Amino acid sequence: MSKQELLSWTSLGTTISILVIYLIFVFGWPEAIPDYSSLVVKIFVNLFWIALAVEILIGIIESKAKVDKDERDVMIQAFSYKYAYNFVMVILVLILGNVLFGIVVGDSPQAFPMTRLTEGALLFHILLITLLTASFIRRSSMIYYYRKMV
Repeated sequence: MSKQELLSWTSLGTTISILVIYLIFVFGWPEAIPDYSSLVVKIFVNLFWIALAVEILIGIIESKAKVDKDERDVMIQAFSYKYAYNFVMVILVLILGNVLFGIVVGDSPQAFPMTRLTEGALLFHILLITLLTASFIRRSSMIYYYRKMV
């Protein structure tokens, strides 16, 4: 396993941890399933610290023996950035469409509850979740291509 792939795995773990903890704290635990939120948060906090420690360790080791990226690494990064960029653009177009729809219908939350997505706090949460999901997509696609090209 190359250092780039190992960094991708640790970054994926960090991103998933932050995303899950953020979703639980902001939106709460679903009422349909039993409340295991404290256990889930504990697991993902531990995963976050482990992934962070591995990233720091790799950063210390890598600074001593810098490994240059080859063409394969550059190509894999290009594919992963393309997928993450496309995801962010789709979400932004949907948000802009929602804003336009709210302007056209007169921003009536009673008649059209989906126009509330452009309110300040909810829009912030949607954009932050979009960035975390884009990071997840980028790292997942990097891992996929590293595994595929081995």
